[in-house]
Amino acid sequence: MDFSEPSEAVQIKQALDDFVDQEVKPLENEYDQFLGADYEKHIVDENHRQVPEYRDIVEQIRQKSVEAGFYGMTMPEEAGGGDVDILTRAIVGEHMSNRPPGFHSAIFGGAGGPTPILLACDEDQREEYLQPLMDGEITTCFALTEPGHGSDAHYMDTTAEKDGDEWVISGQKCYITNGPYADFTMVFARTSGDDGDLEGITCFLVDADNPGFEVGTIHRAMGMTPGTHSELYFNDCRVGEDQVLGEVGRGFQSAMSWIGGGRINIAAGSVGTAQYLLDISVEYARDRKTFDKPIGHRQGVSFQLAELATDIEQVRQLYRYAAWKMDNGERARKEESMAKLRGAQLANDAADIAMQVHGGAGFMKELPIERNYRSARVFRIFEGTDEIQKRTIARELI
Repeated sequence: MDFSEPSEAVQIKQALDDFVDQEVKPLENEYDQFLGADYEKHIVDENHRQVPEYRDIVEQIRQKSVEAGFYGMTMPEEAGGGDVDILTRAIVGEHMSNRPPGFHSAIFGGAGGPTPILLACDEDQREEYLQPLMDGEITTCFALTEPGHGSDAHYMDTTAEKDGDEWVISGQKCYITNGPYADFTMVFARTSGDDGDLEGITCFLVDADNPGFEVGTIHRAMGMTPGTHSELYFNDCRVGEDQVLGEVGRGFQSAMSWIGGGRINIAAGSVGTAQYLLDISVEYARDRKTFDKPIGHRQGVSFQLAELATDIEQVRQLYRYAAWKMDNGERARKEESMAKLRGAQLANDAADIAMQVHGGAGFMKELPIERNYRSARVFRIFEGTDEIQKRTIARELI
């Protein structure tokens, strides 16, 4: 067994460090109000929409990332991407998460950037949607979750009915990342079959300027960048046959494939964040003295750090094994769910331990720990809850 990191991952990490130093950090220094203790007050306006100044920063980084070749690097070469495999992308994701909150999250585009689902685009769709997305000219969003359906997404209430040469989409989506700003939406709707059927769900490409499309309430999410998520409404939203993505009735399978890759990324990002929190906690434990002795010399503190370091290494090897299996064409549903389950718990445990080690200082907004503490909680919900991961693991076992 070879446990060394792929050479491509090592090279990309070094290139990304240089990119962050040269292109991202100057913006972080210039616009520190978006990263400080009161960042939430500055990023959004009274309607919770991100202010133009902040959106411009995201746009600048996206364009620079496109030019540097990082944006869309996981997409195949024939789509203009870097053809980076799942393992390399995950290792790079861990590396980028091993730092305090900043603007670097815009480098890869997140949920608004290129996604393998769009490889199902036909030639005309690639020209209209995929290529501008790869070039950083537009953004998208993934609209699956509904107010009444999260884990049971295939019971969705959103429907699309055929009317002549058009499809009429009706329904509501919620908690959609990049929903307020996307130029087009990948929306999933039932086109045939009954509630609960995996077949009969279709993905449509809906432009933001479609008169039947509306951005609803912008959600206020705990610990996450404010103004990022929203409700989306489809009010007798008409689209042509040319805006069906892939096969009619096969959209849910595409959605699950996308979510599977997302679970690996969450596990990898959790490891990176946990490593960052461990490192700053070790440094604090060396310097902070109580009763004339560094607190790191006390078992009550050092044992917590030892447990966290062990958990980090376990999840690191688990997500890398899952990614390796996927890259080699092997079934890895069990392993990717295991990695996501343990990664989500790791992110929460790391924030809790870091806060405990830092004591009162960790509870204050001057340090990034309290923000990590709040932002980690969503990992146990997004891309499949803990309970869904356990159900998947159990099904694979039995």
